[in-house]
Parts: sequence; structure tokens; C-alpha cells
Amino acid sequence: MQRTEVSSGQIRSIGYDEAARTLEVEFTSGGVYVYRDVPPEAYQDFMNADSKGRYFAIFVRANYEYQRLHVEGCGKYLECKVVNCSCFCHAVKKEIPNPDLAPALRKSIKQLKSKKKNI
Repeated sequence: MQRTEVSSGQIRSIGYDEAARTLEVEFTSGGVYVYRDVPPEAYQDFMNADSKGRYFAIFVRANYEYQRLHVEGCGKYLECKVVNCSCFCHAVKKEIPNPDLAPALRKSIKQLKSKKKNI
């Protein structure tokens, strides 16, 4: 999906697929989330909002089902080789296809979580 860059302190870009009724939001942190069953009017209101962050917090986050996409370089279910990958799937996946990589991934996940708690 193609996204349009926006001027916001929290949101980098926004995309919308009218046929699928899905909204993609890329945050300045690098995370990309897909929101499902979003009507076209909500997308237009989002794009026209003076404060994209405020609109998102009030009208998008709490009202639509969402899923985080994997970050660049990450494959699903621990198949990626990015040691510091911040995708949520690394923390919840139980089976690890490459046992040699498992300790490094677990260690990087713990480090990332502890950094977020300390901020």
C-alpha cells in the first residue's frame, strides 16, 4: 500500500486501500500498523485533521481492529536474522526455527524491553 507523508510529530505517513477498507499508519518510531474496516470518510477526516496525532488517538486507535506489521528486514515467526528486531512476534513465538539464533534474539528482546521501561 502506498502511504502519503504527513506533517506530524507522531505519524510519518498514512495510506488507505478503499477496496479493502484498510488504513496503514507509519509512526515516527518506525512502527507500521494496519487498521481494518475503516470507512473512507474516516480516512478523509484523518488526512484533513489539523492534528493527525490527536485525531488518531481519539478516532482511530480505540475504534478499529489493528495489527502491527513487521519492521524492515523481519520475516514472520523468528525467521529473520535481525538481532535487534523490535517486532512483537519475537516475544510471543514459542518455537524457534534456528536454535543458534535464539539466545541472541531473546537477549536483544530483553534489552529492548528494559530500555523502553527505563524511558
